[in-house]
Amino acid sequence: MIEIRTPKTREDFKAYYDLRYRLLRQPWAQVRGTEKDDYEPISQHFMAVDTANNEIVGVIKIYEKEPGVGCFSHMAVSSARQRQGIGKLLMDAVEARSHELGYHTLGCFSRLNTTLYFEQAGYKIAGLPSHYFGTTQVVWMEKKL
Repeated sequence: MIEIRTPKTREDFKAYYDLRYRLLRQPWAQVRGTEKDDYEPISQHFMAVDTANNEIVGVIKIYEKEPGVGCFSHMAVSSARQRQGIGKLLMDAVEARSHELGYHTLGCFSRLNTTLYFEQAGYKIAGLPSHYFGTTQVVWMEKKL
């Protein structure tokens, strides 16, 4: 069973950031530390945990981009656990929290190869692509809550 939790302990955060690094930065040969950004202190973090073995299999975070607008980022699900609804559970958690925080819009900077996933979740492209890292491009996508 998958449970969405917020990391609380030092060990939770260590495992949370380790998964973010392995899935989002290591494939680009980036050094440890690049899995964090300047928004960490103001972000709310969520992790998908397999309760059978207490393994973190997915991560996501949200922060307020501007008044009333939330932004989620660093969303990742372990390769072996993709296409099992874990991403949807993470998205449901940040959307629910965004409602609680009073955000009227929630969005993300989506890599161009993931826009279809977010479109299927109700997000719309609301900007032009821009370079993120190397040749990777991202585009702002948002959903009215």
